[in-house]
Amino acid sequence: MQHWTSPSIGPCCLTWSNSSFSLHQSGTQPFNRAMLFNVGFLEAMKDLDWDCLVFHDVDHIPENDRNYYGCGQMPRHFAAKLDKYMYLLPYSEFFGGVSGLTVEQFRKINGFPNAFWGWGGEDDDLWNRVHYAGLNITRPEGEMGKYKSIPHHHRGEVQFLGRSVHAC
Repeated sequence: MQHWTSPSIGPCCLTWSNSSFSLHQSGTQPFNRAMLFNVGFLEAMKDLDWDCLVFHDVDHIPENDRNYYGCGQMPRHFAAKLDKYMYLLPYSEFFGGVSGLTVEQFRKINGFPNAFWGWGGEDDDLWNRVHYAGLNITRPEGEMGKYKSIPHHHRGEVQFLGRSVHAC
């Protein structure tokens, strides 16, 4: 895990801090994005008493440098408009790519689901966790929330119902 911290001066001369934690899964096990994010949460909480968490896939590049990366009263889906979906939300429960939650919200939903090995499914389960916790997802409006999705290879893994199936 790599960690970068950049202290800054915020509004009214209050000192605030933001950090980036970069996590990479090693070994030959199928990819588990959700588990990596849960590990990142645990490691970040050892560093400081954070109030906002933004989980950002490395293959999502914001198209607008005015995107606000912050948390509010409800969880935030930042990457609501992806180029690979022609900037349309593929379905209303879509909560993938870049999401933000307060620490309290993250704990209330019990984090990401660790059961999804391979690619996909964990975002939909995360939406369910948010929904069943009585929370709603907010999304940016207008030109905000547009992202380019960099195509990449999924190592022949196909995810189905939380179990990894290896393609031949």
